[in-house]
Amino acid sequence: MVQKKRTRLAALSCSLFSFACASADGTHDERPTATEEAQTGAARDEADGYEPDDSTDPALSNRPGLGQAYAAPVATASPYPVYTKAEVDAWSTSSAQYTRLASSWAGNVNRAYAAYPTQISSVQRDVLKDESVYIKTQAVLWAADGNPARRAKVFALLDGLRGVTSWQTDSGEQYRLVCGWASTNLAQAAAIVGYQNADFKRFLTKVNYPIMDWTGANNWQASFADSKLAIAVYAKDAALYADAKAYFYKRLPQSTYHSRYDGTHVVPLLDAKGVASPAVTIQAWGGYWGAPQVKADYTFVNPSYVTDGFVTETIRDVGHVGMGLGAWMHAARTIRSHGDTLEKSAYDRIRAGYALHAKRVLVLKRTGTTPAPVPVKGMDGGDQAWFGAVKLFGTDTPADVITMTKHPDVTGFAAAGANHLVAEAFADGN
Repeated sequence: MVQKKRTRLAALSCSLFSFACASADGTHDERPTATEEAQTGAARDEADGYEPDDSTDPALSNRPGLGQAYAAPVATASPYPVYTKAEVDAWSTSSAQYTRLASSWAGNVNRAYAAYPTQISSVQRDVLKDESVYIKTQAVLWAADGNPARRAKVFALLDGLRGVTSWQTDSGEQYRLVCGWASTNLAQAAAIVGYQNADFKRFLTKVNYPIMDWTGANNWQASFADSKLAIAVYAKDAALYADAKAYFYKRLPQSTYHSRYDGTHVVPLLDAKGVASPAVTIQAWGGYWGAPQVKADYTFVNPSYVTDGFVTETIRDVGHVGMGLGAWMHAARTIRSHGDTLEKSAYDRIRAGYALHAKRVLVLKRTGTTPAPVPVKGMDGGDQAWFGAVKLFGTDTPADVITMTKHPDVTGFAAAGANHLVAEAFADGN
């Protein structure tokens, strides 16, 4: 079964992907970096979970987020968003996680969904959010077990989106966010099963892609970057890929601080006219939740607890930090698996974000609270997006991230996942 599955996927790979990746690098200008020792298990065990590893050059000891290694892109471009061809080929029914995923609600091949009208309503929007999880799960399981019913189900459900021309808007802009969550799942699933349809491609590229942006810099923009890149790779559109990659490199620094590149200031956000805006920046860095972390000059209000990997939502809660990092991780893996080079600055920001987030979550699980700053909107979540980080960082994975992948709250999380973080234990946990 596994050998037949790999042969089938190899055939799909040849037919799905042919365009040469663009080389646009956006408009950012970030300095080259040095490397330093990765954080150690000893650092993880410090009482407050916060101290950086100072076993190397003392001048660099305040920069724990710089990785030791920086892996090159894959030699052959993958036909899939996020995953390399080798990763997909490795999925099989012999995986310890296969039965768990196949037995989940999203593993039921007979689950029914209705086709969508020309406009996705606010009610249907939330249905599609969960349906996209189901669709990706079915595609992933098909790649493992070759069950033709699963592939037929994915085809039928994607067919049901071909006539959509718009999303119903709402004052909270939730339609944009759900579009960002769903689109990466839909593009990934379509690529995995080899679904090609002009109207479905139009839905992704002409209906979904343009609405995925919004003011601010948080997990929303991370999901937009994830989905834009996934759509571009699925559509085999070089111009769209260049645009999506530029969006990724523009938005990531706005949400994720790193002293190597930013010094003592955060990267300013822009207003509707494209001008750096203290007001918009302050709102993004905690102002939304009544706890602004930066001042009008873009420096931190309280730099004492700020370290590399501090993000706009660190002060918000725990769960949304993980949602954002998971989307940035997906986007970075799509760039890499596409055969493109991920810029070192982006790698360092994401790795530092994961290192800090893992430390904070581990302290929370041990003590019931986080190190400073304590989130103002709660401490739920934090159990997703860990397995894929190991795929991105490889041997350079921070020790605390490895520890999180073994935590029972993570290994016991719902097999199908949620939102844009789907089937993680099966797809990336083996």
